[in-house]
Amino acid sequence: MRQPKEETASSRVNLYEQIAGMLEERILSHDFDEQEKLPSEQELADEFGVSRNVIREALKLLKERGLVEPRNGTGSYIRKPDEANLSDIIGRMIVIDNMDYKDIYDVRIILEVAACKKAASVITSDEIDELGQLLEKLKDRSLTIEERRELDFEFHVAIARIAGNPLLEIMVQAMKNIFIKMIGIGIFLRGGIEDAITRHANILEALKRHDPVKAEEAMYDHLMYSRGNVKNYLDGKQEVPTSL
Repeated sequence: MRQPKEETASSRVNLYEQIAGMLEERILSHDFDEQEKLPSEQELADEFGVSRNVIREALKLLKERGLVEPRNGTGSYIRKPDEANLSDIIGRMIVIDNMDYKDIYDVRIILEVAACKKAASVITSDEIDELGQLLEKLKDRSLTIEERRELDFEFHVAIARIAGNPLLEIMVQAMKNIFIKMIGIGIFLRGGIEDAITRHANILEALKRHDPVKAEEAMYDHLMYSRGNVKNYLDGKQEVPTSL
């Protein structure tokens, strides 16, 4: 095991970052299994020749990176980063860089139109049934706004998953916090629920037919219409109804 430099007051910050980096390397190299418990703080302190405080700071950094999960009274465990971590980071970057809805929809179109086209060629009957069940749930007028947004997004994530590229699914999942805001705007606009159901049904029909061209067109049409809804909402051209 490589040893970090001796701890001093001036090197402490750099030291815990060094240790976090070495532990991260071991985690990513599969020296530990997912959900495996890490050695105790004292054991790690002895191994690296530093104080427990430095180890504690290193573990906090690994937690922020989504690689470690502390559990009260039992220690720290290895975990796989989830899309929520990436989603939060992307959301902050969008706000800081003042990106607008057009940038967001450009990304949605690039990712989701391609996913839908590919999904049409490989979708199974069970996966068609899965999307059909999600569509039926979306027809329920008693859904709350939060429930409807989640189901709508789940429909899109399912298509990305069906496309068969794990990274594509991760990228769509990672945009959740941003995409879901756009979905919410469409829901609030008059006639938005019915329109969303119709356009999702068009996508599903193209997928059922295993028609990549029609699937691509249906997803593109859906996202462009949604983009127009957001523009009209932001421009004040559509009023938000008092109820759904």
